[in-house]
Amino acid sequence: MTGERIKKLRKEKGLTQEQLGKLLGVKKSAIAKYENNRVENLKKETIQKLSDIFEVPASYFLGIEENQPIIANSITIPLYNDISCGTGIFVDDNIDEYISLPESLLSLNKEYFCQYANGDSMIGENINPGDLIVFEKCNHIRNGEIGCFTLDDNVATCKKFYLDSTNQCIILQPANPDYNPLVINNDNQIGFRVIGKLSLVINKR
Repeated sequence: MTGERIKKLRKEKGLTQEQLGKLLGVKKSAIAKYENNRVENLKKETIQKLSDIFEVPASYFLGIEENQPIIANSITIPLYNDISCGTGIFVDDNIDEYISLPESLLSLNKEYFCQYANGDSMIGENINPGDLIVFEKCNHIRNGEIGCFTLDDNVATCKKFYLDSTNQCIILQPANPDYNPLVINNDNQIGFRVIGKLSLVINKR
């Protein structure tokens, strides 16, 4: 969804990938990845720059519709663009919108957050680009569960969690053979946090 919207706006503005890359301060290859949905979660700064260049709301790149109706007997949960990763704590400034979902889909005594899937690394688990992914807030997760993890100050990713006790590392496994697993070990564990486990996927229609 995000990639298609970037490509559409770029062509409408008569820009090449190289020209847009210069405006954003990135290489042409990065623009190609954006447009092909090969980057799962664009940085907040990148989305804001795109918003300024194309003169559209930042929420447009996440597929958020204005004036979203409130559902009766619903739970309202925050939709995050970027997640603060320094401490694993959610920051209100990063909330793009609030989504209303029926109470029957979620538990009233738990906290949730959601993001739109941006990329195809989890298509094997029926999580496709543009799907709404709902996570229960938590800081631990069991082997084989799908969760949301922070990797640095501006990156959050959805993967399947595995603890490899033999090699003393954590493996974040995609559900698409085109992607390599992310390995978290002593060399890169700073900034890694478990921030949620998958509760619900609402597939894009």
